[in-house]
Amino acid sequence: MSAQEVWEVPVVDALERERTLVVTVSDGRVAVVPPPGEGFYLPAQSVWQLHEAIRAAAIIATKATNGRAAV
Repeated sequence: MSAQEVWEVPVVDALERERTLVVTVSDGRVAVVPPPGEGFYLPAQSVWQLHEAIRAAAIIATKATNGRAAV
């Protein structure tokens, strides 16, 4: 595939450290991989980046599976 298959979204953990949330596509499935730790905060700009990353990943996943749900 020539389209981007990994997106990084900046987030901030509970200790105010900058971390990265990863969105990726593999075998027609979208994975959202959180940073180490139990939770994180999304700065306002990161919400839009996450939205765009998941949308783009879903488009790639749909094309990879010809519109069928990958399990």
